Amino acid sequence: MTSRLSVGVEKYMPHSFVFAIILTFIACIAALLMTSTGPSEIVIEWNNEFWGFLEFAMQLVIIIVTGYGIASAPVTRRGINRLVRIPNTPLQAYISIAIFGFLVTLIHWGLGLVASALYAVFLGKERDDVDFGFTVAMAYASATVGSAGSISQTAPLLVNTPDHFMEDHIGLIPLNETVFSLFHLSMVWGAFFILLVIIYFIYPTQENTEPLPDDEVDDLLPEYQMEFDSASLADRFNGSRLFNIIIVLLGGSVSLWLILSEGALEMLELNTMNLIFLTIGIALHGNVVSYAKAITDGAERCGQVILQFPFYGGIQGILIGTGLTAVLIDSITTVSSAETFPFFVWVITGIINVFVPSGGGQYIVTAEVIHPVAESMGVSHAAIVSAYTVGDVWTNLLNPFWALPVLGIAGLQVRDVWGYVIMVLIGYGLVAGSIALLFPALGLV
Repeated sequence: MTSRLSVGVEKYMPHSFVFAIILTFIACIAALLMTSTGPSEIVIEWNNEFWGFLEFAMQLVIIIVTGYGIASAPVTRRGINRLVRIPNTPLQAYISIAIFGFLVTLIHWGLGLVASALYAVFLGKERDDVDFGFTVAMAYASATVGSAGSISQTAPLLVNTPDHFMEDHIGLIPLNETVFSLFHLSMVWGAFFILLVIIYFIYPTQENTEPLPDDEVDDLLPEYQMEFDSASLADRFNGSRLFNIIIVLLGGSVSLWLILSEGALEMLELNTMNLIFLTIGIALHGNVVSYAKAITDGAERCGQVILQFPFYGGIQGILIGTGLTAVLIDSITTVSSAETFPFFVWVITGIINVFVPSGGGQYIVTAEVIHPVAESMGVSHAAIVSAYTVGDVWTNLLNPFWALPVLGIAGLQVRDVWGYVIMVLIGYGLVAGSIALLFPALGLV
């Protein structure tokens, strides 16, 4: 089945940018057929939100590049290089990347994406008995599975941020009621378990293994240790760790103050997370110039994210401006009960995520519709945030948008890995969907 999916992806999967344009066309047609909006109005709604993601897009790009800044630091690279030497067999190597990507992403989804991709490259450099395409696919799959439970996940952080746009309706919801709840953890860890099962059954045999070519290693693993001329005043400034110390003191003192004043979990929101990981990245590099070079390379690897985000903003404009999202959500409320509504939120969020692959962007689109329905049914707002979050992450294994930084680091194309990723999509869906249906029915949420 995996082989057939791989062949199908190679034959029919277009470039991710083409995919985004196709989704735009589908959204336009759906709005014409399912709403009373005319063609000119659809174009206007598309244009109104085309640049609507700029602030949020910048926050997400910073998440990715600061993750790259940490993952590419010399001390981090040395740590990853030691880890990849632990496995003794190809299966152990594949399992190790799943565990690594999953656990790191629980801390920070941007760091997990980048670090798992670098782990895959180091693994490919170290071993010629592992299939590089499969390794990268499992790096992305494990990071995706882990990101659903990450403390940096957008929707849980958003509802935990004072003055968020839904606070008057649902209040502040702490992380211990969302990402650290039994409901949420069961979906995330259940999906991780099925990922390990899938790896065991589908990893490539030795005769089908294609290792990373030796001549590509240097291009994929650039160094960021820079030397400066001590006779030059400018170079002495550039190579000085004084500026690292200044930023670490500033960022560290702000982070410590937020922890003491608001609490360790309560202070975790997007801008604070970015500040923390910016500070950590600068601390780990030898000087701020080498860090700047790493950030530049990280930004290059998410160039497609920058290009495509406005188009997904335009799709969001079509979905919300024409009322198409409301039509989709209304369609599930008519067949839902208090026991099934979290499951249907998980399903509809996964569908919408294909068109708007942005956790925060989607939540902004859907929250004002799903939370009043949940309240009328007596369903916990925290359970809805969890169902939404896991559903949103699930179909990242279908839309290749968030794989772009990983593929950029590994030097591969979507078609090289997506057949394997689709298998994880199926397994993830079966496990998380079952839990989303079972827990409310048993009164566990």
